[in-house]
Amino acid sequence: MTDPERIQPGEFNRAIIAEFRANGGEVGGMFEGAPLLLLTTVGARTGRGHTVPVVYRRDGARVLVFGSNAGADIHPAWVHNVRANPEVTVEIRAGDRIETYAADARILQGAERDRHYAAQASDDPAFAAYQAATDRTIPVVAVERVIRAGLGRRRFLAGVGVTATAAAGVAGTTALAGSPDAGAPGQQRAAAIGDHLRHVHAQLRRDLAAVRTGLEQHVRAPDGVGKPALPQDLRTHCLAFCGALGEHHTGEDGVFPALARLHPELVPVIDRLNREHGVVAGALTELRTLLDAAEPGDPARLLAEFDRLATELETHFTYEENTLLDTLNATDPAALRPGQR
Repeated sequence: MTDPERIQPGEFNRAIIAEFRANGGEVGGMFEGAPLLLLTTVGARTGRGHTVPVVYRRDGARVLVFGSNAGADIHPAWVHNVRANPEVTVEIRAGDRIETYAADARILQGAERDRHYAAQASDDPAFAAYQAATDRTIPVVAVERVIRAGLGRRRFLAGVGVTATAAAGVAGTTALAGSPDAGAPGQQRAAAIGDHLRHVHAQLRRDLAAVRTGLEQHVRAPDGVGKPALPQDLRTHCLAFCGALGEHHTGEDGVFPALARLHPELVPVIDRLNREHGVVAGALTELRTLLDAAEPGDPARLLAEFDRLATELETHFTYEENTLLDTLNATDPAALRPGQR
């Protein structure tokens, strides 16, 4: 398998990134089927985000990436960035969607590095050829998901909307179980569906408002020497929100077919919600493209795009709450599990 970061000219590399984001983490051509992720590091000299597609292998809860640079005698730039600042952002295919999360990157040393590189070279002989082509030791970097403290670096409510929770058969109802008005366990679970969906929407509204506030403050701040086009923590915040919203809608998409079977009268409602999900997905793709621009600037345009998204989301959330919550509160969560008939 060829290392994409080494061989791709800048424009083609950006095309791979755009294709990855537009197709739920899949790319075609010479990288079709390759285990690729997008790794965003903070430039050691510039302080700006630097996104590259890299081959990865899984190692338990973490992923491993390789600074092969296709066997060149210098490390790829992202390795230098990781040494200077281990805080990174990962975009990776998860099912039929892209999951975005904050992570810490650690360069492995000694026997641990050697063991994992040997495993990668055994599975993909191209990596054995890369190491044979250079005298440098090709770095192996472990990337582990983290939950960062603070508004701009916390994990967002992503993919845990109650409809997805219920569909997975997980009781998302603890908050209601001890309430004085709680009825039978089945009623508690059913009531949680609508209530939790409202909670998820409220959290996403707060997260979006925080992103817009950060962008607005940055746009209004006076220009000066050293002012970045877009600070990395704000960029990470924007990407995390995009990932959270995308995961939430993916969870809903998995539940809507069962809801339509149970309640045929809701088919027109669900059709509209599905169309709106498509519009939002297009807006998220555009935002990711702007965030990954060669000059990740023009925060004013980003702010305008987030404003447009906020308007669309408010209409979408309000319509969904007005049309689905009562039905969800009266529906047995078990009936919404994928494949349930």
